[in-house]
Amino acid sequence: MKNSISYFKFLKISCLFVVFSVFCSCDNYSSKIADLKQENEKMSGQLSSIEDNEKILRGEYAEAIEVLNAIDDTLKNISERDKEIKNLNKKMELSKDKSQKEEILSRLEALETANKNARNQTQALQGMLQKYKGENESLKKMIDQAETRVKTIDEELSSKRSMMGEMQSTIKKTEKELAENQSELSDAYEELKSKNDKLEIANKKLEKSIEDLKKKNDFIGKEAWAYVCCGTKKFLRQKDILSSTSIKLTKGFQSPAQANGNRLNYFENKTISCSGKAITHILPERDPSSYQIEGNKVIIRNSESFWKTDKIVVLVQD
Repeated sequence: MKNSISYFKFLKISCLFVVFSVFCSCDNYSSKIADLKQENEKMSGQLSSIEDNEKILRGEYAEAIEVLNAIDDTLKNISERDKEIKNLNKKMELSKDKSQKEEILSRLEALETANKNARNQTQALQGMLQKYKGENESLKKMIDQAETRVKTIDEELSSKRSMMGEMQSTIKKTEKELAENQSELSDAYEELKSKNDKLEIANKKLEKSIEDLKKKNDFIGKEAWAYVCCGTKKFLRQKDILSSTSIKLTKGFQSPAQANGNRLNYFENKTISCSGKAITHILPERDPSSYQIEGNKVIIRNSESFWKTDKIVVLVQD
């Protein structure tokens, strides 16, 4: 375009020089005027053609620049999406949440599709540039640079697509293994839950058994103790245990009998002994078949029947 402008200036200067030469010459004035007019018309035609070419070149240059700008914008968008793809890949590697991974993968696929469409658009724009190359070195250089950038981006995208394919394959494989592991874990959990439920039932039964045993122990602690009071009639009457007129117990015999007797565990003792003389009476009276007197000892034959009458026994000696 600069060459066209220079040529245009040259024509104008030449025209002025011819006019000047004509006016300076006195010979053949009319003939030279005619020649000058003819030459001027010829040069005007050439100038008009040059101006038309210049307009065409300016239009083509503007169109070429517009296409180059469109390619540049498209490549920038591809680069931005590529950065987001890299960040999402890092995020996916760190994520352990399945739903989050699925969201990331969906976004990656959308970005990959957008880059693929942009690449197709870039190829179409490249085709448009071919008609502008011509002989304009500056424009040709810009177009070549754009084509080099497109080629570089295309190679990078091809590499990324391959990497994405491998990553998606790995993710699917990992998800399959995870699903299998989750199934195994679910089965193991159900089995463990069943065992825990059974164990909980057993624990409740055990707790109830322990509670029942505790109650029994408490009962035994309170009820398994009996009191045995030995003594002669004189001694027992002095302690207000035995009636003064008969071999019968007083109404309030329990307290003095406990105070003057000994405590024993009737579950563990089948024999009751008194020191000194032989035993003649057992009070309160009990089932005769539940015991046997042997001197100063009482042999208990049936504990339940013997102690059912009373947990306090008064043994009267001679």
